[in-house]
Amino acid sequence: MALSLLAALGLGVAVAANVGKGTTTTVAGVTLAGPAPTAQTSGSAATQGTQGTAARTVTTAGSAGQQAGQLSTTSTGVSNGVITVGGIYDETGPVDSTVERDVVRAYFAKVNDAGGVNGYKLRLIDCDSAYDPTQAHQCTLRLLSQGVLAFVGNNSVSGEEPETKYLTQQGVPVVGGLGVPAEFNSPISYPVVASFVRDGWATGTHSSLLGITHPAVVLVSLNFVEPAKQALLDSLHKHNIHETSVNMVDITKPDYTDLVIKLRGENPDAVLAGLDPYSYARFFQAMQRSGWHPKFGGLGLDKPSAQKDYGTQVYGAESLTSVTEAQDHQSDPAIKDYQDTVRHYFPNQMEAIDYFSEGDWVAAKVFVEAIRRIGKNPVTRKSLVDALNTIKNFDTGLTVPITYSAGSSHDPNHCFDWIRNENGTWTTYSNWTCIEGP
Repeated sequence: MALSLLAALGLGVAVAANVGKGTTTTVAGVTLAGPAPTAQTSGSAATQGTQGTAARTVTTAGSAGQQAGQLSTTSTGVSNGVITVGGIYDETGPVDSTVERDVVRAYFAKVNDAGGVNGYKLRLIDCDSAYDPTQAHQCTLRLLSQGVLAFVGNNSVSGEEPETKYLTQQGVPVVGGLGVPAEFNSPISYPVVASFVRDGWATGTHSSLLGITHPAVVLVSLNFVEPAKQALLDSLHKHNIHETSVNMVDITKPDYTDLVIKLRGENPDAVLAGLDPYSYARFFQAMQRSGWHPKFGGLGLDKPSAQKDYGTQVYGAESLTSVTEAQDHQSDPAIKDYQDTVRHYFPNQMEAIDYFSEGDWVAAKVFVEAIRRIGKNPVTRKSLVDALNTIKNFDTGLTVPITYSAGSSHDPNHCFDWIRNENGTWTTYSNWTCIEGP
């Protein structure tokens, strides 16, 4: 039987490093990341490339979308045969998104080694948001000051929601990301995974099929979680399921013993949790010490580097995923291409790849497809957005086919697989199930 999760983060624990400092790596003859200059203030070079006469305003339809800023028709981020994009990642602090960064770099390196796309090589400049929304905004300003074309594969837990809104206002396209609400409420944001809000709704819907009646809910407290939490609760209540409690926890919570004692006393028939993988480890370890093994569901549980700390407590746990689960699809050509490429360029990241890194692989693939569609025309933010809006039923190999069109928002992936941990291996037991709502 299956449980799903609401909103987890496929991220790990990072070692200390210099906050906000870029790194430099050369792969396939292209510098993939470089040191970031000092952040600029409003009105400085940080916003160059989004203004000027050669620009147009993107309007939105209805009240659901964000108003986008001007889309430049100049060659921002394109120079000397290289297209440069930016990415904001939590590289230090309590979470570690370096695997998401390196998956984008690996895909770009593969394309570069094959000759590039339309005569261009691809370059990613990263910046460490350090699990700090202020630092995330400084990263945005730094990367804009370096004249990036777009942002690809952002994975900044505390910064992604506000920065997606800011980038939209600045007329800067965003491809991929965690799945925070702002990414689905912008005419120039192009997500590839299901939104956390839809994850929450799907969790309630699926729980109703499993006979669950009174689960406990445990969610990490972040600036984008509230809409997802509400979607989960609305879906549960629609199906006459009533939670024993809703528990919001800090991502740095060191010990879950107190919470386990509390929840065990409530006698729930399941636990629906939305945490990062290493918080899951502390949660599982506390349950193991207490001898409590409830039914458990959680997205993002499939990170090998974290799973080794879950022990047998994770056996029987279940999840939903809007990308193909890699662990039981090793012979799938798309999974093999993904894993072989990451192994070739960044072998030390193989134990960290997970749901979210797979999403960033798809984001990089979608970005390259859009560049390919621009053809011999100039590569600009406007031509990139126009090309992205022509993508229809694009087979990414790892998701349902992706389709975008011009409009106030993009929400291309409503479909989930259900997976279960069977003695340490995640196994898919469903076909794609597409869920509407909320």
